[in-house]
Amino acid sequence: MFANINFNRNSPFTFIEYGFQAYYAYVFFMVWTHPELHPVSLINDLAILMAFEFIMVHSGVFMAVMPKKWSLFIFFPFYGVFALGFNESVINTNLLYIYLLTVLNRMRFAFSDVSTEVRGIQIGKSAVKTMFYFFLLLAVCLGNSIIPPFGLTEEFLNKSQYFQTVKSSGLFIEKPYVPICMGFIYYSLPVLYFIYRTIKKFGQGPQKGKLIYSQTTIKSNKF
Repeated sequence: MFANINFNRNSPFTFIEYGFQAYYAYVFFMVWTHPELHPVSLINDLAILMAFEFIMVHSGVFMAVMPKKWSLFIFFPFYGVFALGFNESVINTNLLYIYLLTVLNRMRFAFSDVSTEVRGIQIGKSAVKTMFYFFLLLAVCLGNSIIPPFGLTEEFLNKSQYFQTVKSSGLFIEKPYVPICMGFIYYSLPVLYFIYRTIKKFGQGPQKGKLIYSQTTIKSNKF
């Protein structure tokens, strides 16, 4: 029922992807600077989300390079198990549902036919995102003592009974401003770069060659 859809410019999926990332960056920043305006459970959930991203950051590349059957019957259930584990760790499941929408957007290649060019672009983006994640993880862990807590001071965490609500422990939980700082950088920088290159492209005017950011080809037979 679907005709072939080729997006030589930014596809709707690209805007959805960066839209979600912009939303995450905003939430991380607001909780980091003004935690009193949000439920205390959100502090724990954001910290757990960044730990969970350690597993899910690879999903895009796996879905791009593997055959559909592998994606649908092996990787999709595999990541589903981790999603259930994430659900057990968070307090408010609303954030989980939004995050799963982001993951499903990454996994869209499991439900579509893509060209070799698009597959290569997706593999490159996922590889860069993975390296960026691990670089940030190493940086915030080694430099956790110099990261400003802003609103997430020890006084606030004790007063809000944060430590009585958490379900796990570790650096990310005991110093929640560390993963929240990481999350803000992790989600905001790609959005800023996307905005920069989009504005730059419009400023250059019509080009003879085609600059392809992302492209998705969806094909399906009659139902």
